[in-house]
Amino acid sequence: MRELYPDLDMGFQGSSVTGRSAESGALFDEGRVSDYDIAISGDSVNRAAHDNGVRFRGDGVSTGPLSERDLDRLGLDGIIDDASAETGREVHIMIFRTIDEAAARKPTIKVWF
Repeated sequence: MRELYPDLDMGFQGSSVTGRSAESGALFDEGRVSDYDIAISGDSVNRAAHDNGVRFRGDGVSTGPLSERDLDRLGLDGIIDDASAETGREVHIMIFRTIDEAAARKPTIKVWF
């Protein structure tokens, strides 16, 4: 993803961070294969999202989980498909203005790469 968006920041969110589903309270991977929720941010990916009609939530801080159409518009569809295949679980991406805003909303483990 850094080839497309060189200033990209990324962090894991959701049950992969907290160990439990926010909705059901179920433990991560207990009785099912949990997904990975990934927050990404950076000026370049935010600009591309706005330029390509990716919808942000009402407050303008984040998108919802990106659809296949959004991923395709941003050139991320193959990358996310590969990540899902490699991990054996669904990978969902949301764009935030900044990784700090992502962490302010939900527990986040920032990934440096």
